[in-house]
Amino acid sequence: MIFALVAINTLIFLFLSFLHIYWVFGGTWALKNALPVRVNGEQALSPGKFGTFIVALGLALFAFITLANLGLADQLVERRYVHIATYVIAGIFCLRAIGDFKYIGLMKSIKGTNFAKEDTRTYVPLCLVLSLFSLSIPLMTCGQ
Repeated sequence: MIFALVAINTLIFLFLSFLHIYWVFGGTWALKNALPVRVNGEQALSPGKFGTFIVALGLALFAFITLANLGLADQLVERRYVHIATYVIAGIFCLRAIGDFKYIGLMKSIKGTNFAKEDTRTYVPLCLVLSLFSLSIPLMTCGQ
C-alpha cells in the first residue's frame, strides 16, 4: 500500500513540475484556468516565468521527499527529517485546499469565475488527495 501512495504522489508532483516547466517555456495547455481571476476578469496572480520555475522546482523537491520515505535517501538525510518534510507537504496542500478565503480553495468567496469552478472541480480535490497521502506515507513508514 505504501508503494502505491508514494508512486501516486510522486507521479502527480512530477507531472505538475513538468507542467510548470512547460509553461515557463511558453506552453499554453491547461494554462487558461490555472491562475485565479478577479470578478472583472483580471488575473489576481501573475507569477511570471521565474515564479513559475520556482514552483516547478518545489514540486520536483516534493517528489524527491516523497520517494525518500521509501529509504532512497537514507545515506543523505535521516528518515525522521524526511517524515517531518512530508508532514509539511501535507500541511501545505491542506492549507491550499482550505484556501485564502477569497480566490482559491474550499473557503473562497469569489465562486463565479472559470478558475473558481475549475478550482472546486479539480484543484481542491487534488490538493486534498496530495495532503491525505502525504500525511499517510510517513505514518505508514515510521517503523521502517
